[in-house]
Amino acid sequence: MTVRIANAAGFWGDYPDATERLLASGAEFEYLQLEYLAEVTMGILDRLRDRDPEKGYATDFVEYVIAEHLAELVDREVRIVTNAGGLNPSSCATQVREHAAEQGVDVTVATVTGDDITDQLDRLHTRHELEPFEDDTRYEDVADDVVTAAAYLGAFPVAAALDSGADVVITGRVVDPALALGPLIHEYEWGREQYDRLAAGIVAGHLIECGTQVTGGNSTREWEMIEYDDVGYPIVAVEPDGEIQLTKPDGTGGEVSRATVAQQLVYEIGDPRAYLTPDVAADFTAPEITDVGEDTVAVTGCEGTAPPDSYKVSVHFENGYRVAGNMLYSRPDALAKAKRAASVIESRIEDRGLTVWDTRAEFVGHNAAHGPAAPARDDHNEVLLRFAARGPDREDLRRLGTEFAPLSLAGPPSVTGLTDSGRPRPRPIIDVWPTLVPKSVVKPEVCVDE
Repeated sequence: MTVRIANAAGFWGDYPDATERLLASGAEFEYLQLEYLAEVTMGILDRLRDRDPEKGYATDFVEYVIAEHLAELVDREVRIVTNAGGLNPSSCATQVREHAAEQGVDVTVATVTGDDITDQLDRLHTRHELEPFEDDTRYEDVADDVVTAAAYLGAFPVAAALDSGADVVITGRVVDPALALGPLIHEYEWGREQYDRLAAGIVAGHLIECGTQVTGGNSTREWEMIEYDDVGYPIVAVEPDGEIQLTKPDGTGGEVSRATVAQQLVYEIGDPRAYLTPDVAADFTAPEITDVGEDTVAVTGCEGTAPPDSYKVSVHFENGYRVAGNMLYSRPDALAKAKRAASVIESRIEDRGLTVWDTRAEFVGHNAAHGPAAPARDDHNEVLLRFAARGPDREDLRRLGTEFAPLSLAGPPSVTGLTDSGRPRPRPIIDVWPTLVPKSVVKPEVCVDE
């Protein structure tokens, strides 16, 4: 027996036709995983839900997967597992059921919730004294501005939803690899203390969670040779003993190799010997990665140990506003012109008495990516000035946004590329304050409805 899991979304904003491309390829798989959530996404979802209480989920899932391909996926007996539910899994599930009814498709939908602990935060802080683990910011400094708080749940609730017979499982916040580990626990009945098996599921999920990043996208090795027009989405085949093979559909672009798999394995992991999840601490130094065929890589020897006794929680809070504008300066002396324009904006902030916490001027084409380490040069064809500021007052930042366009007539010469018609608008900042809470205070819930 082999369980094959395909991925058709690495983030909210991925190709909307990814599911269509996977289905058209003729590739075989039993599960379709779609990963939509990032920490910044949760802030976006909160704003959407604030405008409409029925929103707060990744609408691409409903629009491009369910509306267009539900019938075919059900006909092929492909089960869907996704975190598209975001802040509102129940509403997302309702949309799925409504589309299923319109299409005449019999489908069972399950949600995994319990991750939203926003209303418990003050009480939890009183009992457990919530501590930051990225900086020295105290809970009291963010408490009044909290908009949402989500615990990263594990894979066993996902498995329980599949055990119930669900064709579609929609979660809120879970650790990304849980979307693959959940189906493996369901299919192979892996136990909570089979840590090496669970680690294999985490590795498999981590490899495909970013979609085409493991099949050649963003690769740093011989990227000039990679066909980017139709990069194939990844498929992992996992055996009961935890052996993994990763590939992509035949005839698609991209590349699956030891290099692309190794690069993804170490992506965003922290301590490679202890990639912590609610179900297992996976040792990412243990797996052996081997090319076994054209665009096929085997991953073996996964190892894991007992998981931590806490959940990671991302607390999202309002933290003022930001405004950013772009101005493109051409040669000669493009860099000098851009720097002069930035200094004019800085002086105007002071002259107008605008309340601004801090500013940042980036000179794209010179040192925006590399900072002070960028090689010194002054012969740029063009330099893009990106000037950004943040502060507590929306009106002050709106006024700052009016300072960009006038520089087209009152500033250095050879300028173009003004954004937002020259007047960039302020936008709210939703920052993240990560912390830990005991597992005992979070209660995952599975709800199944046909």
